[in-house]
Amino acid sequence: MNVYKAFGDTIRHLRTQRNEPLRIVAAALDIDSTLLSKMEHGERFPTRLQLPKFATYFNLAVDDLTALVIADKILWKYGQQAVTLQAVNIVKERIEQTYE
Repeated sequence: MNVYKAFGDTIRHLRTQRNEPLRIVAAALDIDSTLLSKMEHGERFPTRLQLPKFATYFNLAVDDLTALVIADKILWKYGQQAVTLQAVNIVKERIEQTYE
């Protein structure tokens, strides 16, 4: 999985690679096809309860998908700017200290 792609791009790529329409995937995930479309276009994010369903359906690690969503939310809220990268590096350092 390309971790540099957004969650929606990843899901849309996998769905189209399988040649499956939105309605089929949405039904399998027990969500509305409009909601799935919004997720694919980065207009909505999946919930914590929906992420395992996506992971199972597309045979992906739930942690990988969760990380994509967290990254997307950070970029959506704070944008792609130097200060965002600085903040992410601070978070990284703090988390690394937790595991030392």
